[in-house]
Amino acid sequence: MASKLNGVETTVWARGPPPDRTCGETFMRAIYDRDENTFLGRTPKRWAIAITFYLVFYAVLAVMFAICMGGLFYILDDKKPTYILDSSLIGANPGVSSRPQPLDFVVHYSTENTTGHDFYMQDIQDFVKNYANESWFNSKKECTVEDNYGFPESPCFFIKLNKIYGWKPDFYVKDFPEDMSADLVEYINNLQEIERQQVWVSCWEEHSKNDTKIEYPWGRGLPGRFYPYLNEDGYISPVLPVKFTPPANTLAVIRCRAWAKNIVYNKSLKEPSGYVRILLQIDDDTAANATETSKE
Repeated sequence: MASKLNGVETTVWARGPPPDRTCGETFMRAIYDRDENTFLGRTPKRWAIAITFYLVFYAVLAVMFAICMGGLFYILDDKKPTYILDSSLIGANPGVSSRPQPLDFVVHYSTENTTGHDFYMQDIQDFVKNYANESWFNSKKECTVEDNYGFPESPCFFIKLNKIYGWKPDFYVKDFPEDMSADLVEYINNLQEIERQQVWVSCWEEHSKNDTKIEYPWGRGLPGRFYPYLNEDGYISPVLPVKFTPPANTLAVIRCRAWAKNIVYNKSLKEPSGYVRILLQIDDDTAANATETSKE
């Protein structure tokens, strides 16, 4: 049947309606139509055009990404951060840390258990492996593997400053602050001025009982020659061991502070402060029994 539309002769059907098929046949022909030679509605030629387009598109994206990343890594310094000290996120106040690290916040063991302190000794040994080739470290006689780092009666805790790129301490050589302990001031005054280029360390009990014996077998400071930290190969942070002998069966809460003019003691809860707290308890049943016997 033919008709005219605007003077143009047309047919009623330009294309006949599709024959009736089952759902399965319709689904299979949607995937591959043998009559029209299409797969998922596209002929091989159209698939080739689409694949070529996306290959070129993603290749250009990959090249652009590689150029951007290459430029970024080119301008970054492998050794020096882009932002340092006060302009960086970590700031310019080094935190203080210690080894061994506690289990459940407290270094707690019993002298009756011969293996009870093995975890803490192993922690120290793993920590000091980096110092195996340092002559200044190997020349020490106390707080070494030879004396079991003071364990179990008088354990040594190694105090250190956390690394901050470019930070250099402003030493206390004279004109000491009022809150510096008298014994530390006396120790510094007994040194030659050239020996005072150190970050000083002092420890005390927080509860003012002063029952814990505190010793500094290597001195009272972290040598200034190790600063500033510039991310150089082979750099080793200085450490200072402090030996504690607390009363038996008593929790000792000890605070160790690092002293330099540019170390803020109490900065904030969110930022590093210039001290570290050490919780130490050494159980000794023989000491408890002796105390009870003496009372009787």
